[in-house]
Amino acid sequence: MKKAATSLAALALLILPGCGYHLGGVKSRALQGVRTVSINMFANKTLYPYVATQLNAALGEQLQRDGTFRLASPSRCDAVLSGAVTSVGASTLRTNSANTYLSAEVGLTVHVHYTLTDTRTGKVIASGNVAAEGSFFNSDTGNVQTARDSALSYATRLAAEQIVQNMTLP
Repeated sequence: MKKAATSLAALALLILPGCGYHLGGVKSRALQGVRTVSINMFANKTLYPYVATQLNAALGEQLQRDGTFRLASPSRCDAVLSGAVTSVGASTLRTNSANTYLSAEVGLTVHVHYTLTDTRTGKVIASGNVAAEGSFFNSDTGNVQTARDSALSYATRLAAEQIVQNMTLP
């Protein structure tokens, strides 16, 4: 029984690529030669501490989850992903019904610029800007700092997801 299951799995792996199915994402023409990526520490140009660290961690997780590219050390990679968290903007999403000057829900938008550079040629093969938003409730009873940190962490995960999606779009 186990031998039959192994044979069936091997047959599926042979047939599925012919049907257009494959493991990992799809790469654009410019990224066809890129199999491994190293992530440089993104610069933090904001007043929010650790936002670039959160982004780097989220990028590593997202690249592993996607599976299109493998993570590698800078000396063994095909391309290097680098960039900067350029700003974090806060905006009022809802106001308090009793006091319209008090924000009941606050949105935090993380803006990121990124570049993917080919290590063999030194040319930038992909670049772009992404923005992602997280929100938190500004209440007197809760810990606003913890809520803000969670919203910022969520926004950086969304930004990382957008960057990896941009790298895997055909």
